[in-house]
Amino acid sequence: MKPFVTITLALLASSAPAASDPPKLDMTGFFTGRSHAENVIKIAFHGPHKLIVDSVGGRNKEGEFVLVDTVREEGKPVRTRTWVMRSAGAGHFTGFLSDAAGPVDVVTAGDTATISYTMKDGNLKIVQQIKLQSDGKTLSNHVVAKKFGLTFAHVDGTIRKVD
Repeated sequence: MKPFVTITLALLASSAPAASDPPKLDMTGFFTGRSHAENVIKIAFHGPHKLIVDSVGGRNKEGEFVLVDTVREEGKPVRTRTWVMRSAGAGHFTGFLSDAAGPVDVVTAGDTATISYTMKDGNLKIVQQIKLQSDGKTLSNHVVAKKFGLTFAHVDGTIRKVD
C-alpha cells in the first residue's frame, strides 16, 4: 500500500466517531424513587393476563436498599411485597423478598441484571433478567418461573422510572 493511502486511511479511522458505550445499569439508582411496570404473565394452561407493579425504593436507616411493590395481577387481589437488598461486592447484591422462600441473589453486568430466588408459593425457581434500554429510563423485563425443571410461567414487559 502506498504511504499516502496508508496515512489517509489512518486519519479517517482516527476521526471516525467512537461507538458509544452501552448504558450501564445502576440498580439502586434506577429503583430509587418511583417506578412502574407493565407486564403480561403467561401461566401454563391459562391465558395471558396483565401484571402491573408500582414500586417505591430507597435506603433504610441501616443502609439497605428497600423496594416496596404494589402488585396488581389481573384476576387476583392487590398485594404488597418488599425487597431488602445490600451490596455483596461489585455488581452483586443479596437480600430477601417477602415472596421468596430464601435469599435473593442479584448480579449486574453492564446494562443487565439477573435476579434469582425461589418463591414461597409453589416453590417456583425464578430467574428474572432486566436490561436497561438506551433511553436510560426503561428496563425490559423477562421472568421465567420453573418447577421440576419445567417452565411453569413467564412474564414479559417493561419497567419505567417515574422519578
